[in-house]
Amino acid sequence: MPQRSGSGPRSALQAWPEIRERLRANRRWAVFLDFDGTLVKLQSRPDDVSVPLGVKRVLQRLARNANVLVAIVSGRRLQNLRGLVGVESVRYFGLHGGEQEGETASVSPESALALEDAKQAAHRDLGAMPGIWIEDKGLAFSVHHRDANASESKSAGAALAGLLAPWEKSLHVLHGSRVWEVLPKEIPGKGAAVEQILSGFPADTAVMYAGDDGTDEPAFAVLESQVTIRVGATRNTRTRARYCLPGPPYVMRFLERMERELR
Repeated sequence: MPQRSGSGPRSALQAWPEIRERLRANRRWAVFLDFDGTLVKLQSRPDDVSVPLGVKRVLQRLARNANVLVAIVSGRRLQNLRGLVGVESVRYFGLHGGEQEGETASVSPESALALEDAKQAAHRDLGAMPGIWIEDKGLAFSVHHRDANASESKSAGAALAGLLAPWEKSLHVLHGSRVWEVLPKEIPGKGAAVEQILSGFPADTAVMYAGDDGTDEPAFAVLESQVTIRVGATRNTRTRARYCLPGPPYVMRFLERMERELR
């Protein structure tokens, strides 16, 4: 069930004993992780992010177990994500599941045309607004407003909604952490991606998913009986996650505990 405003999910570290029992009861694990804000600290610009060696080592130790899937599901491009993390045994899903190794989402000609027209309009109408910048991701684009104040963000959000109105049947918006992600309807988001990935897994697979913003909520929703963790401040935040962690360093502590269970 979604959390009520003013309340929040339980700490995943404090709830570790019950989570550990769930994991121990299953031979197969699937570990899904968002990237920015979950594995690494959010930065104003995506290019400023680097992945600490300790993070890579924890992921590598987890993923080398034959009974554990470790997947990173991010809004970043697949190539960028893989280059930053660089752990071969991890599976990477970019553009909220729209890109994976050897496969890219199929987009209709109508959606492709709508996306290109919307990109041009966004650069024209939003690119010069204070605190706003546009990131082209090929099959998607992002409107970042991390550098904008509350008033500027509100104005940009209204302008984006108006701008996209002609293409509402072809495009949709995912709300991230101070970013709006504009994608074709053929790329529905992380919830659908996780369902597809798990479709070939045994029903008794233990699943853990950690993410830090609204783009992760659809995944929390489809995994409501599993170990779902909202990362970052959760006070007055509505979330479908069962548990929470304050930030990336605590996610690492949690993953280290998981890894120790495999030894």
